[in-house]
Amino acid sequence: MSAAPVYLLEENHDLPLCRLQVTVRVGAAEDPGGEGRDLAGLCNFATELMRRGAGGRTRTELDAALDHLGASLTVSAGRESVTFDLLALREKLEEASALLADVILRPDFSAEEAGKLRRELRAHLDDLRDDDSALCSRFFYRGIYGQHPLGRPIEGTAESLERLTVEDARSWHRQNLHTGTVVFGAAGDLTERELLSLCERHFRDLPTGPRPSPTLPEPTPLSGMHLHLVDKPERTQSQILIGQLAPRWNEPHWLPLRVAATAFGGTFTARLMDEVRTRRGLSYGASARTGAGRGRPLLVVHVFPSAEQTAETLELVLRLYREWAEGGLRPEEVEFAREYLARSFAFRIETPEARLNLRTEVELAGLQADYIARFPGWVRSITPAQVDEALRAQLRPRDLLVTLVCTANALREQLQTVQALHGAVVETFSFDSF
Repeated sequence: MSAAPVYLLEENHDLPLCRLQVTVRVGAAEDPGGEGRDLAGLCNFATELMRRGAGGRTRTELDAALDHLGASLTVSAGRESVTFDLLALREKLEEASALLADVILRPDFSAEEAGKLRRELRAHLDDLRDDDSALCSRFFYRGIYGQHPLGRPIEGTAESLERLTVEDARSWHRQNLHTGTVVFGAAGDLTERELLSLCERHFRDLPTGPRPSPTLPEPTPLSGMHLHLVDKPERTQSQILIGQLAPRWNEPHWLPLRVAATAFGGTFTARLMDEVRTRRGLSYGASARTGAGRGRPLLVVHVFPSAEQTAETLELVLRLYREWAEGGLRPEEVEFAREYLARSFAFRIETPEARLNLRTEVELAGLQADYIARFPGWVRSITPAQVDEALRAQLRPRDLLVTLVCTANALREQLQTVQALHGAVVETFSFDSF
């Protein structure tokens, strides 16, 4: 059954500036996989190619037309969605929206641009290998999700990029750009009537289609402790990510666990930061966070000690994680975290653009429309008993993935104690093996 597009608006008439977003409820998690036809990176490839020539204009001509209007148009692909973001003065919004409509409805899919894009994406992968934090995150997602769609890399791999063709991009566009997948959002100097009229004029040719499922398949939790060493030469500092699967955003334990993670490692004075940085100086930063979205998110701890202090830091963090899981939190820690989340929420909604982005996230996740208005009250209502229940139900301190970007040979002896103490399964990967 065909579904109508969703329209979200955050009015603000202080400045004659408008942001128009087209968000698609499809991301890299839906990229085709399987032996012999792994198309990881297709969503990113297809949507970036749409931006590089449309409506009969080449990439250069499209850029020149946007520059002439003083407008900007960017595309951002993620694991669960894609957003086309147009920023223009109100007086130029009509012309700029026509260009956005060409990109959405009439992309050229130039073979020449596809070749250039493929080369740029390969170069981006090379750059990513130089960024230890991003490298750690990439291997961490792959390790914790395995073959699950959320483990698929947004940018693809060197091998999958070679498989991507213009026809693959056209096919992605035909399948995924229709009324059921699109969320129109606007922020700034625009009224609801103007937004609806603007979209009707420029996007009336959007094909009809059904609303996709708001959830992704359930991933398989890890069993046992897994230690993945991403081997990179001459590292003087280690990037460490530790984590497990977490509740979905719309599940009862999500908010209590968000409070718990904030108390454990979400502020500068949280338990994790106090133990790791303030008392021992092992890492400049130490954090714990829970994700959100329509798929199964992660609970992740991040530290980055020196190479010499890696084993000591890892042993400490794993002990703190176990104590957190088994001993819970003190009532005053819960109270502080609740108030911090309730009060800091204002920074997530302080601008029309921020409110629009959050409303879009809420819509994509299938949450109730009043989530944003009610969040401060909800978080303040979380009790220590609810936090303890979520910790007991959700934390798995013996079933964690630990991913380290390090020089493996220099750390193997150091990590033997961690391996023996936790019975960890150790695997080593070359930093350029993706």
